[in-house]
Amino acid sequence: MKRTLIICSLALLSFIPASAQFSWGIRGGLNLVNNDITAVNEKSATNKDSYTGFFVGPMAEIQIPIIGIGIDVAALYSQKGLQVTDEETMKNQSIAIPVSLKYSLGLGNFAAVYFAAGPQFDYKIGDLDNKFQDGDDVKEFALEQSTWSINIGAGVKLINHIQAGINYNIPVSKEGAYKLYENQDVKSAADAANGAGDAIKASTLQFSLAWTF
Repeated sequence: MKRTLIICSLALLSFIPASAQFSWGIRGGLNLVNNDITAVNEKSATNKDSYTGFFVGPMAEIQIPIIGIGIDVAALYSQKGLQVTDEETMKNQSIAIPVSLKYSLGLGNFAAVYFAAGPQFDYKIGDLDNKFQDGDDVKEFALEQSTWSINIGAGVKLINHIQAGINYNIPVSKEGAYKLYENQDVKSAADAANGAGDAIKASTLQFSLAWTF
């Protein structure tokens, strides 16, 4: 799957003609995360509460004149989170690199609407493991070092510089794994109780605002 997404990203970049227009800028916004945690028992990570975070970083856009098709690439510091129990949350920090095919439709000289879709690669930074006490048990959540996802979004462009959009990030790979240990024994994964290694995926609704130069 990772190889397929890399090939798709390179294919998008390969269709750029010499007449394309280049712009760059800064993008920031909010992450609203829904954690899909499967088959974890009792009071552990059974909820799917949203956790709000943010993202910010540089972006670049290459637009093909007249036909309205372009490529959008960004390198974003992204912070979101995981509700791993009723009381425990964990920071999920990454460098996110989305590559999107973007189609823009002009609404006069000062406005346009756009639609975008493409793959995203996330490389995790910061702590990847979180162990915590929950009653008589010890629980652990471990993030994957890297993850892949697909973005689908739309928005508006104003005065050729401002972009406001909404984006839905659909996970392809799992975000991490949850483990439950009995009697505070965390020596090996073989000691895990029911629910060890259950997959967690985190879909994200994003609201973004960008300024291009």
